[in-house]
Amino acid sequence: MVARLALGLFGTPRDELASTVDGDVPEWIDRLYESYDTSADSAPASVSVLALGESLGYRLRKLSVLLSKMEGLGWSITPRRWDLLASTDLDEAQAQEQLEAAGVWVIARQHAPIDKAGNVRWSHGLIP
Repeated sequence: MVARLALGLFGTPRDELASTVDGDVPEWIDRLYESYDTSADSAPASVSVLALGESLGYRLRKLSVLLSKMEGLGWSITPRRWDLLASTDLDEAQAQEQLEAAGVWVIARQHAPIDKAGNVRWSHGLIP
């Protein structure tokens, strides 16, 4: 059996921008807004996009660490239209154990699709 895991680079523009202004924004975004004399409630688009850029840069650096570990463990990484597909010859349980042992499972969970129960949804079928 082959384990396949879709890894998203980022969300939709609406979801990404919403994460900079809706609900509980990270403290560092609040501080960024304060440095521009604004807040999450009233931030102009320019400052929200700046916060998004900072957030994406950080998340993509973490994803790069994950991909580097996966490549070193023999996974193949294939870019697709909206995400990356990571594949290994291990089954899903073994693949998860391998990534946990490598210390990168938490990053994989942040970029993989999650089901309603909060579990990683592995890719299956002819079209993963």
